[in-house]
Amino acid sequence: MSMSKKTLVADHLREALAKGDFEPGQRLPGEEELAEELGVSRATARLGMRLLQDEGRISIVAGRGAFAADPRPIIHLATPLSGEDSERFESGYRAHLRKAGHLDVDERVKVSLDTMRAKVARRLGEKPGSGLVVIRSSNRYVDGALWQSQITYLPFGIAGGTVLMSPEHLNEGVGAALRELGFHEEWNRDIVGARMPSTSEAETFRMGPGIPLLLQERVVYQGERPLRFTVTLMPADRHQLLYAGGEVPESSWLPDPDVNVFER
Repeated sequence: MSMSKKTLVADHLREALAKGDFEPGQRLPGEEELAEELGVSRATARLGMRLLQDEGRISIVAGRGAFAADPRPIIHLATPLSGEDSERFESGYRAHLRKAGHLDVDERVKVSLDTMRAKVARRLGEKPGSGLVVIRSSNRYVDGALWQSQITYLPFGIAGGTVLMSPEHLNEGVGAALRELGFHEEWNRDIVGARMPSTSEAETFRMGPGIPLLLQERVVYQGERPLRFTVTLMPADRHQLLYAGGEVPESSWLPDPDVNVFER
């Protein structure tokens, strides 16, 4: 089967990007230059470039041209280290983003009640429809744009009538609030995956074409009893998850701020 001309253009640029011919953020050859070099029409060159835009490898800016993608993800502290993690807004997420140079960081919290739906019930070891669940939704904004969305589900028997039902910031996080209520987070199980966003999610997060969403699911236990189920959604070009094991020296718990999983 012969290769389509737009695929030829896309493969040519993809290979050049993989070899490092273009630095992140560097302007790529224009449609006319590509068309002449590869012996195709400008329309074909444009379609080939759009294929790479849909893959998240380049960005196309009207009136300026195409540029190599330049993702600069912040570190999401998936493992609590030295008293910090990204589930805690004040002492973890906001503080770390400010260290990375983002000064306008805000969190908006909403709390609601719902019946125990099937997926949540499975994670919390309950029967679907067996009772109520408290839902704490936390949207985190950076420079006015939605950066991360975190939803925590807690059995009503644990959170009902407590501070966990208040739509206020929990400076030390949900874990500290649970400790005050006599529940101790002893261990957790995480599952991390990725999927393409829905149209509404892409608009809400202001995501460009070809960028997937990272999903981190965490179930936290006291012994064998699930205390909470937390789902975190985050654009993959803005976040990189940090996990650590063993006894991490305090001087080494956070890697160099320039660490970037997209570095070639």
